[in-house]
Amino acid sequence: MGIHSSPAWRPYEASDRKTFSSALCHLLHTEFPSIFGPTITRLFVDKINELYERFHPPGSRFKVGQVLWTGVAADDPPSYGKRIEDTRLLPIVLDLVTARDIDEAKAQGLRLRHRRTQVVRLFRQAYEQGAVLSLADVSLLLHIHINTLSDYILTHERETGEMLPRRGTIHDMGRSVTHKAIICYKRLVEQKPTSQVAQETCHSPGEVEYYVQCLRRIQLCRDSGMSPEEAAQATGHSLSLVQEYLGLIKELRLPPLAHSQARFRHHQVVSSVIATS
Repeated sequence: MGIHSSPAWRPYEASDRKTFSSALCHLLHTEFPSIFGPTITRLFVDKINELYERFHPPGSRFKVGQVLWTGVAADDPPSYGKRIEDTRLLPIVLDLVTARDIDEAKAQGLRLRHRRTQVVRLFRQAYEQGAVLSLADVSLLLHIHINTLSDYILTHERETGEMLPRRGTIHDMGRSVTHKAIICYKRLVEQKPTSQVAQETCHSPGEVEYYVQCLRRIQLCRDSGMSPEEAAQATGHSLSLVQEYLGLIKELRLPPLAHSQARFRHHQVVSSVIATS
């Protein structure tokens, strides 16, 4: 006879069910009696428990200098009117201070290059765990002003030619064309293959080609004599985006497309652009 079937066990049988899960089941049954049946309740509670465990890992899992933070899932991009409450969030573990940080601080003090190393590490660690951090996240973690943080990032990307995987670039947020410029420069000026550009910029090959083709379509419109307003109508892009790409084309000093294309009649170019959009 097993211990669970022994009469001596029965007084204690309910003790191991006095848990958070049981309390949540009771809440659902009493507050939402017409919505949650027994089966749905168990499934729902299991999901809540799983989410709770992920966001509240035991302290024994952390090393000295690590911190738990919440990032936005890299594969859940924003859309118009989408709130952070409607976005998939991921708990991530970040190395706020490492043994190397301490050694460098003892040897040289907390210098500018050390701070930049921390910034780069946080963005990369989050991305390796499937999440992206915003500038505000890292500003809070390192207690530095967002403008100073932005300077660190731009300096790093300019010196290395590699883009940090932050939310503004991975999710194409804001008006900055920094990531578009880097991608188009690598693909069109340096003539690097799409796969290599994708790896260096933390984008998918499809995203790399999307930005390049956007630029080419707008360039085709410009070379055919269209105004920015006409190019916006032809490509379906906003006027501000067309103007950003026109500035990028000028900055990269890209040569005109084939003269035969540039001599197309206006309605032929418009049809070609719309067909490839």
